[in-house]
Amino acid sequence: MSPTPSQPTNCDTDSTRFDTRQYQEHILRRIKENRNHNILVELDCGLGKRVLTYKLVTEQFPQTRFIITVNSSSSLQETAQYLEKEYGGVEGLGILAPNVQGPHREQLLRESRVVLCTPRVLANILKKGNLTPTNFDGLMINEVDTIIRRVGQERVLIQPWSYLLEFFKDNWIIGLSGTLRDDHVVFTEEQLQIRNELQTLAVFLPNVELISMNELADTDLSEFIKPTILDAVPVTSPVIRATSLVIDDLIQSTREEIHQRVREETGQSIGELPESTRILHLILHELPISEELAQKYSGLLMTRKYLYGMASKSFRRYLHHPTLKSNIDVNRMMQDWPKITPKSLKAQELALNADKTVILTSYLNVVSEIDSLLKVRGVNTFQLTGRTQDKQAVLSQFKQAKPPAAVILSPVGERDLDLPDADLLIICDTVNTTKTVYQKMKRSRGGRVVFLVYADTSEVEKLRRLLDNIMERYPWSSRLGDMKDLR
Repeated sequence: MSPTPSQPTNCDTDSTRFDTRQYQEHILRRIKENRNHNILVELDCGLGKRVLTYKLVTEQFPQTRFIITVNSSSSLQETAQYLEKEYGGVEGLGILAPNVQGPHREQLLRESRVVLCTPRVLANILKKGNLTPTNFDGLMINEVDTIIRRVGQERVLIQPWSYLLEFFKDNWIIGLSGTLRDDHVVFTEEQLQIRNELQTLAVFLPNVELISMNELADTDLSEFIKPTILDAVPVTSPVIRATSLVIDDLIQSTREEIHQRVREETGQSIGELPESTRILHLILHELPISEELAQKYSGLLMTRKYLYGMASKSFRRYLHHPTLKSNIDVNRMMQDWPKITPKSLKAQELALNADKTVILTSYLNVVSEIDSLLKVRGVNTFQLTGRTQDKQAVLSQFKQAKPPAAVILSPVGERDLDLPDADLLIICDTVNTTKTVYQKMKRSRGGRVVFLVYADTSEVEKLRRLLDNIMERYPWSSRLGDMKDLR
């Protein structure tokens, strides 16, 4: 994650101090006032969670022995770079990097005042039993929302967090997250529950104090949030629309069959099962239905996802799927099927009218297709996928490229990236999770975000629901555009 332009560093040869914004000072003050409480801090993308981390361990609590966890080795390196070079360094900082092995790991935990590590490495060392909670004062958890399973039974937490939270139960815990407004599914012996992640975190972090984005409304927060304008561009394809209608009908009839089977087995009425397609899919294998029926429903949902997101050439083979083949005229469909993905053509059209464009798509074949379409029209293109070795080098090239320029990203490629230099962000296909969609659109810091949807299909309804959720949960940074084509 690169520094946000609006966070001044005010560095000179003798000092790396920087000004702290009013909302950050508010958070720091609240944390200091609640030293005897566990803390959850919700601070949106690009608003300085790393700045808070630095201030907490250097200025607010310079004697406190902190463990700071980050989710991956790449985040470890990036955070270390910020703490040591961007912000001026932390006295007594130890980094449990991959090259620290054997007894040196435990030694680093004993001797460092502040330790930066991944949860799994930390748990592996602590399980040896040579260290106790008294060796530490506080645990700071980055992306604390990710410690919760999206679907959980007896084990609601992602490993190794059950162990770590038990180990640190008597220590001070601070959890930082960009958002704490999602839900997840929990199975108890009596029933299925859909819980807000805050409710679950409060169970595992007792005596917790929440500092949320809502609380910061009376500070200078709005000065540092550039609104994101959300627009939708329908893409017309009669043959894709016709296929989607067939799949929609098959999904609905299969869903009704699932409800009937559950009602016969448990006595639950249809209304007691979740209406959300996403939630039903998540709990599918916990329901008293046959594996065949569960696979049929999952397969249909996946086929519809492929239809809306995959390259047209790649999807052609799914027309021969037995369930589809018996409900459509395959030969006619094959004759009319587009050779180039309609969404890719629309992305090309939009990118040609912008200086710097970021394009997000779920599939590598679409990354390649859009890249080729733009190159033909003279656009400077860059790809960021799981195959990219040096993401920062590619981003640097994109930033320096003469317009028009575009970077096309897959989900793996977009991870942990911020792209404030783009004036247009295109999302080619959406998912059902509001938080994931919000995180995608926040890759650019404000500006215009365009969602591509196939006109007159269920994808339009799905996007409407997602946009409603985004506006409800993240009102501080989201603004709806005209949206006249989506009505």
